[in-house]
Amino acid sequence: MIRIIIYLGPSLPIDEAKKILDSNENREVRYAPPIKRGDIPKAVSEGFNIIGIIDGIFFRESAVSPRELMEILKTNVKLYGASSMGALRASELDKYGMIGVGKIYQWYRNGTLNSDDEVALSFDSEEFIPISEPLVNIRETINKAINKNIITKQDSETIFNSAKSIYFPERRWEKIIHDSERKLNKSFSEFTMFIKDNKVDIKREDAILLLKRIDEDSK
Repeated sequence: MIRIIIYLGPSLPIDEAKKILDSNENREVRYAPPIKRGDIPKAVSEGFNIIGIIDGIFFRESAVSPRELMEILKTNVKLYGASSMGALRASELDKYGMIGVGKIYQWYRNGTLNSDDEVALSFDSEEFIPISEPLVNIRETINKAINKNIITKQDSETIFNSAKSIYFPERRWEKIIHDSERKLNKSFSEFTMFIKDNKVDIKREDAILLLKRIDEDSK
């Protein structure tokens, strides 16, 4: 029997995740909250043989460490990562056998991203609803706006720098645009309208890719 555990929080609602990867006659799938230190040994002791890490706790004393993941990689347990904490750890441990999935993993791996601040956000602790915007999503939304000629490359740099200067729990589009308008003394009303229907959620996209990959690998 294949036993799968997925550590998931704000990147994708669980009800949507279950439409992609759920239990059947050949496998058991359990969804758990964002991973923290100590969760992995417990999961292995309970008999899970496929582990997917999407979301995780980032506070230093609570974050899942590369060392505890390396111990698991010495066993027959398959370890996957994407989207958030999973992408970060996979980029560090793929050479030891951890399987990374998605764009964010690739960006960490090739050095495009080098800080956990890129994927950090604040979220409701009960329902895991995102409260702030992660920098990776802001980057991709800005790039989309440039390609659609909504903002200029020069303005995009000011907008992104404004976002980066805001502490991650307070990183919201309303504040980002307000700070950018103040710095440049101009209106970004067109960009504000664009964001309403065109925000890119790359963390969500990568979470879906991971679930599809595990679904395929566990058939």
